[in-house]
Amino acid sequence: MNIRKLLFLAISTLLSMPSLAADVTLTQEYLGGKWSPDGKVGCRSTAAEYVIFHSNGTLEAGNGAVPKAVGFWIAKGEEITVHLLVAPNESDTSNVFYRGRYTYSYLTANVLETRQGAFDMITGTTGDMVKKTWTKCD
Repeated sequence: MNIRKLLFLAISTLLSMPSLAADVTLTQEYLGGKWSPDGKVGCRSTAAEYVIFHSNGTLEAGNGAVPKAVGFWIAKGEEITVHLLVAPNESDTSNVFYRGRYTYSYLTANVLETRQGAFDMITGTTGDMVKKTWTKCD
């Protein structure tokens, strides 16, 4: 799966459904730091997917130690809005005139549930929704 799809899934999961329950309030302080969709194992992996929400409202996302996207984010209520600049993907098979270019993405999603050290979100559309749990890395 290419990084655009992974980022879309990750951010959409954060942003797509209204919250059903919240043990912890979704705030800038809560989200600040590194998150992995692969649990604590992903936090320790040198190749796992990650998102880092910086306290100054910027973020980076990628796999391993290499950011594949950077941008800005804001948490308001139970909604996260993200603006991303996504790096070109070496396996991009798009039109030759667009291949190798940076792309912009704007995403908004709702978190399903927040709790200490983790949150749940849904990604995708009606036919292919996926629930992901993001774990905070210490």
